[in-house]
Amino acid sequence: MSRVNRTDEDGYVVRWFEERDLSGFLSLDRVVFGRRRSERWFRWKYVDNPYVDHVPVFVVEKDGEIVGARPFLAFRMRAGSETVLALQPADTMVHPEHRRKGLFTRMTKHAIDHYAGGDPKFFFNFPNQRSRPGYLKLGWQIVGDRKTYYRIQNPSVFFRTVRRERDIRSQLLDFASPIVRRLHDLNRSWTRAQASTSQNSSGTQTTYSITHYSGVETPVLTELYRATPPDAVHALRDETYYQWRFSSPAWKRETYVAEDDRGDSVAAIVVRTRTTSGGVTVTQLADVVPLVQSESRRRATARLLERIVREYAESELLSVPKGDLSDDLLREFGFVSDAVPPLSWVSDFDCRLVALPLNCEHWSVGGKRLSQRSNWHVSFGERDTA
Repeated sequence: MSRVNRTDEDGYVVRWFEERDLSGFLSLDRVVFGRRRSERWFRWKYVDNPYVDHVPVFVVEKDGEIVGARPFLAFRMRAGSETVLALQPADTMVHPEHRRKGLFTRMTKHAIDHYAGGDPKFFFNFPNQRSRPGYLKLGWQIVGDRKTYYRIQNPSVFFRTVRRERDIRSQLLDFASPIVRRLHDLNRSWTRAQASTSQNSSGTQTTYSITHYSGVETPVLTELYRATPPDAVHALRDETYYQWRFSSPAWKRETYVAEDDRGDSVAAIVVRTRTTSGGVTVTQLADVVPLVQSESRRRATARLLERIVREYAESELLSVPKGDLSDDLLREFGFVSDAVPPLSWVSDFDCRLVALPLNCEHWSVGGKRLSQRSNWHVSFGERDTA
């Protein structure tokens, strides 16, 4: 690992985060992202991360002020039978008055130099079209897309900003609202018809009961994960993961578990909800286990989804990453991908999964090529969503 602290000729100092920087970091976060993060949030995300023994945050200081930050979110990533440390660039910030001075590149180069030859095997993250060119210039490669399905329970959420700007968007909103309501009415009729039973391949009926837990039900989640862990690159879901990853103070969490006739847990979904600074209530299906698809999992998750949709009817948006649940099941419950119209018409973000190998040969971990999107399982747990 290289020496990190460095003062450049223009007076910018790139160095490790220190405890005295916390106030400046949070102030910069408010300026750049327009939100109010707390000390508790910072300590959860970067200080109390269980996978590294240091605070993985680089800062840029100029004249005693924090004007840039390059934090990393640490994960234990599993691929095949191998488990390794990986880092995800997160909450990257440069003060508006100090942009176009190469600070993003300086911080990132410092991070690469420092971690090369160390424990992390690779970097991975999900930059949009604005920041992605900077990563590609530094050696990252595009792995593939990052799609999300949304159940729009209040269509104005997607239109309230642009509605004031373009009359055509206002007309589209007026057109979309009754369609959305009708689709959800049809879906409720369909789910009621399903009742609480589902037929398996042998033609027999399986009854699923749903148990609701306040918070994250770690023992059930880890048991379901360990029963059939995938070979794909993903965050290792053990007790440490669930106790840390889903304890962000920004969200309220609950767990729904589907059990079969014998009382065995078949599938579970972690649901989390928060209200954004813009007043939008967002609910995410943050984790679905087992990660591996199967017939019994699909039947059980259909029952879970029916319960969750009903109980979170007041949320304006429900969301789930592509791959956590089957596309056809999500469509049956009124979810729409952000990669296709109408959602693609009102979003200008194009986020992609990118990766940079640090200490692994041939872009491979556990026999899985990092450059192939089909080798990854990406849920909200793997994404910087808190």
